[in-house]
Amino acid sequence: MRDRTIILLFGLLIASTVSAQTLDNPFFVFNNGLRDSVYNTVEKQVQLLLDNDYPGMEKEGLDGFGEVYQALQKNNLQLYTIYVNINLDNPEQPYDPRLVHVLKQIAGTNTIPWFYVTSQQYPPSSSEYDSLAVPILQQVADLAHQYGVRIMLYPHRNFWIESVEDAIRVAKKVNRRNLGMTFNLCHYLADCHSQEQDPMSQLPVLAKAAEPYLFAISLNGADSIPTDTNDIWASFIQPLGEGSFDTYAFLKTFLDLGFDGPIGLQCYSIDQDKAVHLQQSRRVWQRFQQKYAKGK
Repeated sequence: MRDRTIILLFGLLIASTVSAQTLDNPFFVFNNGLRDSVYNTVEKQVQLLLDNDYPGMEKEGLDGFGEVYQALQKNNLQLYTIYVNINLDNPEQPYDPRLVHVLKQIAGTNTIPWFYVTSQQYPPSSSEYDSLAVPILQQVADLAHQYGVRIMLYPHRNFWIESVEDAIRVAKKVNRRNLGMTFNLCHYLADCHSQEQDPMSQLPVLAKAAEPYLFAISLNGADSIPTDTNDIWASFIQPLGEGSFDTYAFLKTFLDLGFDGPIGLQCYSIDQDKAVHLQQSRRVWQRFQQKYAKGK
């Protein structure tokens, strides 16, 4: 009888633990989900965030940074990341010199700039040129460290850091504690498509390998295979909740590894009213939260 009681209590404890899990990662919006001919001012974009209950956004590039940053602060919203280029073809000045001033402004905050690394001279994923890229990234990481700022690599299809594997390889070589990476769903799908690989079969191994460096991930609806190979992004970037790819299973892979960082909503080329799209995505996100809380 005593053994049965212990087993029952143990089962109840496990059930309680599973049911208590929560998905409370910050869910922010990419800059391309807020800006168009209608929402063409910082004030309108900030109001769009407020109206749809998003905690903050990404900033694309450094133009107008001060205006955006002040507007977010004024409305108790968070700037989660900034999209910044590193150009390997210009070793004398590989990044926007305004970056130093921006790092000073975000010193000590949770804003994490993500860097897309490009080159016209060196092919995508060409590891033989790591010796050129690594010192540049070490310089940027050390600069950011002076202001207590973390930075991350942004793998982007057809750029020099193109894949998740590229970002992991380079992050290891840079070897700075404040330099990590993001895992972008749409670019991951594009890479798997080019390699003729099943994205979900590859994901557990890659997610585990990325885990030590993972600062953020991105989500969107998507198809597993593009319906139009001339426009893969129409399939790989859709409103959240749409498409044949199991975005929730993708997300849960990282949550099960203990990922608690920010999650960005990728909105590139989504042809839908911004407010409608953000409302739909918020509802899907809430369904994800409910599903995860139930241990599914």
